[in-house]
Amino acid sequence: MKKSFSGSSLISVKAYLLFFLLSLAHLPLQAKNKNYTQGYIITNEGDTIQGQVMDRSTGSFPKLYAAIRFKSENSLFKKKYSPDEILEYAFGDQHYESIPLREESAFFKFRYHVHEGAARVFLRVVLKNEALTYYQWEYIDADNGYLDYVPLFYRTGSDEMVRVTQGVLGLKRKRLMEYFGDCPDMIAAIEMKALNGISDVFYFYLDSCMDP
Repeated sequence: MKKSFSGSSLISVKAYLLFFLLSLAHLPLQAKNKNYTQGYIITNEGDTIQGQVMDRSTGSFPKLYAAIRFKSENSLFKKKYSPDEILEYAFGDQHYESIPLREESAFFKFRYHVHEGAARVFLRVVLKNEALTYYQWEYIDADNGYLDYVPLFYRTGSDEMVRVTQGVLGLKRKRLMEYFGDCPDMIAAIEMKALNGISDVFYFYLDSCMDP
């Protein structure tokens, strides 16, 4: 004798199957969400949008994304934003700004020019004051695959940034004295090696080189 299913039983089975399929479809999304962190972006129009941010892959050998991934709080879909498309983004305690920057090298000497005609890049903001900003230009080292960065100072209104240190060699004293050439106290402190770290130079500038 064949068993027959009532209409209510068929509805229950279909509802269960639908719930099961939706759960399976949601699993990859949950897994992907683990790589996102609560943060925000600031658009070129100056609007702040809250959401989830991801700017690199995870793992032992991360990859920096040329365009960050972002999901606003009102959307399930992610969007990609390049440095040309937003002014800033942040997540956790990390804050990045989009800056038009061109690296120039000649005879192993590097210059970092800031002008609107240059390609825009994301720079991490480490220390910031209205007169001076310490940025880190992050990159993946081609030799070992690890995350590294170029430490840069930027004086507000300048058309150039200066590299602060050179690996284990420490402060680039000659370049720093050129960059802060209008501050005799800074030049003297660097020459006497009274300043030995990035934060030393940053806070000395704020304390001794700015007009009262």
